[in-house]
Amino acid sequence: MNDSTNLYNFIRLVRPLYKVLENAVARELDGTGLTVTERAVLERLHDHGPLSVPRIADRLIAPRQFVQKTANALIEKGFVERRQNTAHRRSKLLALSPSGAELIETVLAREAVNIARVSECLSPEEIAIAMRVTEAIIEGFAEKETKDD
Repeated sequence: MNDSTNLYNFIRLVRPLYKVLENAVARELDGTGLTVTERAVLERLHDHGPLSVPRIADRLIAPRQFVQKTANALIEKGFVERRQNTAHRRSKLLALSPSGAELIETVLAREAVNIARVSECLSPEEIAIAMRVTEAIIEGFAEKETKDD
């Protein structure tokens, strides 16, 4: 097999990988009242601080309207709040509320148990290679477009 065939075979594993991870995340969310998508938005805000909907959409590679709908649900649930955006008057920033910060930290801690268990089967080098391969695939196949806040 050549490198292209090996890469294609790896890419074919992405959908099953995604589904397995999505189901694992959903199991960890049981009882939280969060969807997998809401969890992803909370994680972005947890990791990067206040962000606009377009920036969250860019980082999740998701449509802005979908992220806005998700953000509205999180605001309604009291997990996210809107803040002024000094860089752009019309585009508010989204930030974790105290209850949202507490919830996502609890969720991440629960998930960390399974991540630690799986990481024991892999060397740091294998994990680094997997990350480089995945990042190269995302970069190589992503649509290039400029988005403004």
